[in-house]
Amino acid sequence: MPLIVYDLPNWVLGLALVLGWVAIGLAAQAAFPRRWRERATESDRNVALASLGVIATINSLLLAFSAVSVWDSFSAAEQAVSREGTAMAQLARTLSVYGTPETRLARERLRGYGRSVIGKEWAAMQHEQPSQPTLDAFDDVYRTLGDLRPASAAEAALVQQMWAQANDLLTQRRARLEASDGKVPTTLWVVVLVSSLLTLAPVAVLPVTACSRGAIVVLALALGLVFHFVAAMDRPFLGAERVTSEPIESALANMQRWDARSMAAVGR
Repeated sequence: MPLIVYDLPNWVLGLALVLGWVAIGLAAQAAFPRRWRERATESDRNVALASLGVIATINSLLLAFSAVSVWDSFSAAEQAVSREGTAMAQLARTLSVYGTPETRLARERLRGYGRSVIGKEWAAMQHEQPSQPTLDAFDDVYRTLGDLRPASAAEAALVQQMWAQANDLLTQRRARLEASDGKVPTTLWVVVLVSSLLTLAPVAVLPVTACSRGAIVVLALALGLVFHFVAAMDRPFLGAERVTSEPIESALANMQRWDARSMAAVGR
């Protein structure tokens, strides 16, 4: 789907797709040569209805596959963002437990990374572009962890835990970036579109009556609704139903609260 589509409100996108399919269905019926319809026998109509059943079944499987595929990608994106926020919060708390003065720079750089994800990388992901400043901020966190020199066995254990949490943060970051590239392949869009158009074709052969028009409208409504679902979920970080940065924002807020309490404890 063109990226400009995701700037539309969700209800506008859904209404446009539904009405578009209804218009296509009714136009197909109106464009079907009248003389061909008049020449069609009862046997021809039965063949058309049988063909409709076969094509509709195949198309339903394609649409179901597309819907499940985009939902899995959307769920993976949500989980990646949630786990990244959790990994950030865990690393921040371990840094605070290690010692406020010793890890101040590391915590500041971790906050800088979180702010860069929200302020820079989120917008870059929406346009399928990398954010070099955010990657640099993440590398700074690693370099700062490498400068820590534990003076006791307890601090050495905490440093080992920090590295495990930092590596987990890297894993979740990569999962988020991979999820941002997830979308329905163009080939699948074309196949589903053509298959859906073929689903409407047999109905156009039937005599033009209120019943046949109603069948086309109902069929077109169903196609429009499914296409709306697939389109709305196709890009996890775009559109009204997009994945938000709330887990990372929450992690930053918790980091600020934790640092404030740690500073207050040191002051006492």
